[in-house]
Amino acid sequence: MILLVLWRAIIGPTVLDRVITVNAIGSMVTVMILLLAFLRSDYGFIDVAVVFALCGFIGTVWTLRMLTPGEWHVKVPKLKELGREGGEGAAHD
Repeated sequence: MILLVLWRAIIGPTVLDRVITVNAIGSMVTVMILLLAFLRSDYGFIDVAVVFALCGFIGTVWTLRMLTPGEWHVKVPKLKELGREGGEGAAHD
């Protein structure tokens, strides 16, 4: 499976395809570490798998942050209006 995903990373036409495939490879390696922990009954590998997964997630977010221009603020239309509709009396039961 890793070789198929790696092939997709090589032929991927966009950078986003490559980022997703690297993230998928990291997830597969994490699963292999967890399977190794289960098969060897050495549950110390679970900590290694969690750290590996967190590093992969942080690396993916950092890569996307560097590759995407602009600010990362979530913009929800009409969010301020929603707060005004209910008023303060709506919170009381």
